Amino acid sequence: MAIITISRGCFSHGQMIAEKVAEKLGYECVSREILVEAAHLFKVSEKKLLKSLHDAPTILERITHGKTKYLAQFQAALLEYVKEDNIVYHGHAGHLLLTEIPQVLKVRILAEKEDRIALLQQKQNISRKKALTVIESEDRNRMDWTRYLYKTDINDPWLYDIVIKIGLLTIDDACEIICRAAKSKNYQTSPEFKQAIVDLAITKHVEASLQSICEADVFVRDGEVNVKVAAQKIKKTGYASPTLQQHIGETYQQDLIRDIKEIAYKIQGVKGVFCHVEPPYYT
Repeated sequence: MAIITISRGCFSHGQMIAEKVAEKLGYECVSREILVEAAHLFKVSEKKLLKSLHDAPTILERITHGKTKYLAQFQAALLEYVKEDNIVYHGHAGHLLLTEIPQVLKVRILAEKEDRIALLQQKQNISRKKALTVIESEDRNRMDWTRYLYKTDINDPWLYDIVIKIGLLTIDDACEIICRAAKSKNYQTSPEFKQAIVDLAITKHVEASLQSICEADVFVRDGEVNVKVAAQKIKKTGYASPTLQQHIGETYQQDLIRDIKEIAYKIQGVKGVFCHVEPPYYT
């Protein structure tokens, strides 16, 4: 009973390997389903979410942190699947989105560029030159995306538990290696481990849901949600007396606590919500 992520370059047989591993182990195999779930949970368009997760950040997005918002939503949706256990995920950045779960088996699949080109030509009936351009562009984009958001190199072997090159090792060989590793006791889930994943899933769901109203630190244990919001700046006017300013600050705290609880209690698995909102300060 394990959680497996399979990372690969485009047209490197990763999807086929993931599907075969899931079939052998009797696990669920997911990829695009996470995108659909995230769009549903957070009421955003699949197209906008996919573009944000696929394309390297623009200069504007680097200033506004536009991509991190969608990434948080995607991570929350992925954890909703992962908490059910027995899953093989072969989509976007699973090895990076699940780093807080040490028992996840993280696999990287490599394939020779010529093999990737041939596979793309076969699938899309395009020229070798066009296939090479597509693959190199996609590889560069994924590298830039990972470097910007995670400050790491997607090809760093230390990000993975297993790196498998398809060549002399066949797709079936790769599946056998992954399945054998997944059955190791080090990757098996326990009741305590499952509760930790559930709490992490709730944490990320709450964090992503609160992005529209405040920045908050969220901690969850056994379904009990603790939210801490640092003091926010309020612009001071010459017409507000100290008493009125205090009243405005208290009203702000009460309204924000009410909104946080309303949002958090809608999330499955939440048993209680405790908020600490620091009073705002004037500038």
